[in-house]
Amino acid sequence: MKEYIFIDGEPFKEAFPLRSLFYGEGLFETFRWKARPPVFLSKHLERMKKGAGVLGIPFPGGKAVKEGVENAILDSQIPDAYVKICLLSHGTTIFYDNPEGHSLLVIVREYKHTLEPVRAHVSSFRRSSTSPILQLKSLNYLENILARREARKLGFDEAIFLSDKEELCEASASNLFWFERETLCTPSLECGILPGVIRGVVIELAKEMGIEVKEGRFGLDSLKSSEGGFFTNSLIGAIAIALVDQFELPITQQFKSVKTTLLEKLGWV
Repeated sequence: MKEYIFIDGEPFKEAFPLRSLFYGEGLFETFRWKARPPVFLSKHLERMKKGAGVLGIPFPGGKAVKEGVENAILDSQIPDAYVKICLLSHGTTIFYDNPEGHSLLVIVREYKHTLEPVRAHVSSFRRSSTSPILQLKSLNYLENILARREARKLGFDEAIFLSDKEELCEASASNLFWFERETLCTPSLECGILPGVIRGVVIELAKEMGIEVKEGRFGLDSLKSSEGGFFTNSLIGAIAIALVDQFELPITQQFKSVKTTLLEKLGWV
């Protein structure tokens, strides 16, 4: 079926990833490229490939994606870069149709350090723990945007989501950890969270350091009464939480040890 598309009153003839624009049907990955490819780049590409399979978007292959990023880095001449890659969906504008093709978008800009510790606000709305979207790093990002804007409007840096079951989930752009005495806690994937690359790395590193790790279902009180919490993602590594709404959290040597080990693993020190 032929479609006629107009933009600003003029016929639009060029190919454009309209499905991504209309429905958020697409995927993205972000990471820090510090003079060389990220240590865990393959994990990012594997996650994108898996997500593409779920959404039915043709995946160009890890080699092609990596070459696209390398070319963008060379053109930008930025030695320490923030990189975002997006797999965009092509096809008809009928929402239930399957994608027919893809485009790869790469954004490169100078890496900017996040000041720590951060102040977090618990979002006023809840997430559906059974949503199939939450375990995809998809372009459908409006919940995250609204939560972060709400937090910033109230004077905080980051937002924390609770699920429809009042369980801790994750932050608007990072995974969540905290210490209960000597145990490192984090919400399980069943709570409706993104399986973050650095989340998985921290869990393995903690076990190697002899720290017990507990993945499970936790209420907000578990974080508020903890011996310190932190956020993780592939841009910040690990960053301490100073405040959850009006509850102060300590910054302990336990966190500092985990962070130092992680940064060494990432090659950022």
